[in-house]
Amino acid sequence: MKPAEDAAEPPAARLLLLLIADDLLFPSRIREAVKPLGWELRVAATEAAARTVFASTQPRAVLVNLNARRLDPCALIRALKTDPATASIPLLAFAGHVESAKHEAARQAGADLVAANSSVSLHLGKLLDRLLSGERSAAADHARVVEITDAD
Repeated sequence: MKPAEDAAEPPAARLLLLLIADDLLFPSRIREAVKPLGWELRVAATEAAARTVFASTQPRAVLVNLNARRLDPCALIRALKTDPATASIPLLAFAGHVESAKHEAARQAGADLVAANSSVSLHLGKLLDRLLSGERSAAADHARVVEITDAD
């Protein structure tokens, strides 16, 4: 018989993903996409709500909807990436594929990856793998938006 301390393994910690968005559509899409991947999703609609999450726990990654209206997404990205407590957390920003000005602003603010809404909706697992593996949008690659296809 095994000793009691060996009888059961501790439950695996769920990875925390923080989504900063103030709409109803993306949180539900993302929640459904990350559920089978074993992620826990928390949603913050304002900068204050995001700061509350950071005060209590450290997300493994952050997603920012660049179309959020209740906050300035790029100002928040800049604040997170210049704060030593949050600067190392991988951050993916997303907006419509034709919203190149928003993509570039997010990149300039410090987003690690920038993706189109459609890629986030359809291929979130692959995007998270890329983000957590350290893939970053290069400064010289300012026009690049990460697009994931079924062939990836």
